[in-house]
Amino acid sequence: MLDPLVIRLLSLAFALLLATTAWHKLADLARFCGILAAYQLLPAALATPAAWLFAALEMALAGAWALGWNPAMTGAATVFLLGVYTLAVGVNVLRGRTYIDCGCGFGASAGSGQRLSGRLLLRNALLMVAALAATLPATARELSLIDHFGLASACLVLALLYLGANQLLANSEAIASWRTPRTGSDGA
Repeated sequence: MLDPLVIRLLSLAFALLLATTAWHKLADLARFCGILAAYQLLPAALATPAAWLFAALEMALAGAWALGWNPAMTGAATVFLLGVYTLAVGVNVLRGRTYIDCGCGFGASAGSGQRLSGRLLLRNALLMVAALAATLPATARELSLIDHFGLASACLVLALLYLGANQLLANSEAIASWRTPRTGSDGA
């Protein structure tokens, strides 16, 4: 059993995460369709319907998390969606196709400029564990005014930590590319 404050924090964090990623996908749907096509896991004709489906699922799950609707089903659906994303990333990492934009939704509209990597697999695994944790039963206690202030503060901190972790992932990719020796016609 978890404290209801922890469960509410995870629920609000997932609502914020899923709403913003859906919004970014919808803000530049054509780009997100291109990202989906780059994964080469779906026929090209299904990229647009899949893009709409993923954005709609993220928005629906964001609403379910925010409203506290059936936490077990919402958590399971979130884990399933994250599992689909993780499988797509994992298949392409195994193929050596790490140059693809992950399409995670932060940064420039539908893409973050963040490339596929094993670190994304780890991030998604941690998100899946958090989604499952949010489905645990809560202890019986009412949230007080100070709890609500702490909840708002903790949501802000979690959002900043998530954005910071994503920026570190993007930075590590950029630094790795700087360290890769270039070969060219000038003999360098």
